[in-house]
Amino acid sequence: MIAVYCQQMSQSILLLGRQPKLGLAELESLHGQGHVAPFGDGAALLDLPAEEINFARLGGSSKLARVITSLPTANWRRIERELIKIAPQLPRAEGKFTLGLSVYGDITHLKDIQATALRLKKSIRAQDPSQSVRISQNKSAALSSAQVIHDGLTTAKGAELIVVRSGEHIIIGQTVAEQDIEAYAARDQGRPKRDARVGMLPPKLAQIIINLATADTAGATLLDPFCGTGVVLQEASLMGYGVYGTDLEPRMIEYTEKNLRWLSGQYESLANLAPQLEQGDATTHTWKPAPGIVACEGYLGQPFTGFPTSEKLREVSHTCNQIMKGFLKNIHGQLESGTRLCIGLPAWRQKDDSFVHLNLLDSLEEMGYNRISFVHVDAKDLLYYREDQFVARELLVITRK
Repeated sequence: MIAVYCQQMSQSILLLGRQPKLGLAELESLHGQGHVAPFGDGAALLDLPAEEINFARLGGSSKLARVITSLPTANWRRIERELIKIAPQLPRAEGKFTLGLSVYGDITHLKDIQATALRLKKSIRAQDPSQSVRISQNKSAALSSAQVIHDGLTTAKGAELIVVRSGEHIIIGQTVAEQDIEAYAARDQGRPKRDARVGMLPPKLAQIIINLATADTAGATLLDPFCGTGVVLQEASLMGYGVYGTDLEPRMIEYTEKNLRWLSGQYESLANLAPQLEQGDATTHTWKPAPGIVACEGYLGQPFTGFPTSEKLREVSHTCNQIMKGFLKNIHGQLESGTRLCIGLPAWRQKDDSFVHLNLLDSLEEMGYNRISFVHVDAKDLLYYREDQFVARELLVITRK
């Protein structure tokens, strides 16, 4: 079925991030299940042209490419012959041209990829001897994001061809956009106010949380009732949403205000940014006007540098459960039916790599919420964590009944 889908429907392919299930759920939330299909363990196909995909708002995808062709074989020599036909047809500006080649999936060795890249250069020169061509050198099967951006491979002066494998099926594409890691770093590390004690929410994860909460809600106001230093609000502002933030600590409201003021100075499109910010306890606060979207990282409890004892875990999970359950009960009556929420909840990793989840997940329906089901991802797999972390963020996507 994958082969049929590739040949008849796919126009774009996205390489997913470090935790691909989050990227898949994000794409399904934004574009609908019928437009998205997993391809292997780390990619997704869309039946939409690349220019219709707002790649800059995707936190869970690292690369966007237009599909050129598909092949029912993982034989490298067959793939190389196809690439040699494609390379001379790539649009090129006059002057120097840089070509890159990235391979995803276990297809062939690095030395074969390097040799193929040189043959592609020769194929371009054979068609146009006056064309100056250089190769973006592979240190691994796939070029890094920094290399793609630095070498201009998504501009008229360069191109990156990608080869992606799923079983015995291959997609060949041309990269259209690459995740701008420097821009993410600037928004994360350049903010005037940061506080490690309240957690360091990565901007990419904030984007995923927003995208999981914002299906069919363009132009609405987004509420973060645990706004902290304002990372969710800054990413929502860049997506064009009105933003409304509250936090228990007045200091966090001050930090958010300063960070959003700084952000508005970095982006011309945010010159008129006017966030609504208030101090308030999420378990008792009244939000006016009622928000159209809720996206936040909730209370995660204390961080751990090792596996907590059973007694400590019971204590911390009980506190987190009470706070987050109190929040959901409080906001329920303030939301219209159908309002969508995405909330980052804590889940604690155990020595066997299983997770302990909050008890409130078992009482969502009686609290008046429906949990969103995804076709391509199981809801229990929406976990964000690094290998050295003991507290994961579990992304809960629900609607108010």
